Amino acid sequence: MMLSGVLMLALSFQFVPRAKRTVGREFWWKTFFYGVVGLGLNQAFFMLGLFKTTTANSAILNTLTPIFTLLFAILMKQERFTFRRGAGFFVAILGAVIICKFEDFQLSSQTFQGDVITVLNCVALAFFFAFSRDFLLKTDPFWATAWMFVFGGAVLMLATPSHWHELATFRTDSTFLWAVFYNVVAASIITYFLNSWALTKVNASSVALFIYLQPVVAVLNGWFTYGEAITKRMVLAMICIFLGVGLGVMKKKT
Repeated sequence: MMLSGVLMLALSFQFVPRAKRTVGREFWWKTFFYGVVGLGLNQAFFMLGLFKTTTANSAILNTLTPIFTLLFAILMKQERFTFRRGAGFFVAILGAVIICKFEDFQLSSQTFQGDVITVLNCVALAFFFAFSRDFLLKTDPFWATAWMFVFGGAVLMLATPSHWHELATFRTDSTFLWAVFYNVVAASIITYFLNSWALTKVNASSVALFIYLQPVVAVLNGWFTYGEAITKRMVLAMICIFLGVGLGVMKKKT
């Protein structure tokens, strides 16, 4: 995360106009706060939750993020609940749960702690989506995201000193380096920048709703890269997800 922030800052000074690289008291405390909650805690809760629960539980519980986002947005009076939006969320959740194999979900004392931490991950990301939107509308999203990465990464590093020695034991083969490149550039910089940019264009719950497309992308990637079969169940789930997302983001004609 810190590496992503440093790289984004370097790119910001190169490509973001000086006039848009605004700073100030509000900018510093909000990028710090949203960086810690929306990036730092979000990533920490996700990884820790996945470590302490099952993959199926983690995948299914993460479908709660758009729901929490919509709830936050409604409480803040940014959005209002409509039947069509509710139906869209329900159908998309149904598709995500089907594709993630809901029958593998299990509640037990062994997974309870991980399940709770995973839900906290959902709450942290939903909070970021709903509460950071007004701030991102007033600043350059790339510039702001760079500083959020720096602050979120710094807090995580300071919170995990016992793991610093592991940096000296990292592999340096081509597979590892490609994995680092993908995680830094694609999974971190591009993903979080697009989230921030999208929040300046559409409402928070619409941005969160597209999370339901992640399992679809995973299925298609498995088919294209590894030749994994696409089952009837997967097709039904993808239809539900596309239909739900479409209903959720569709604007009522006036």
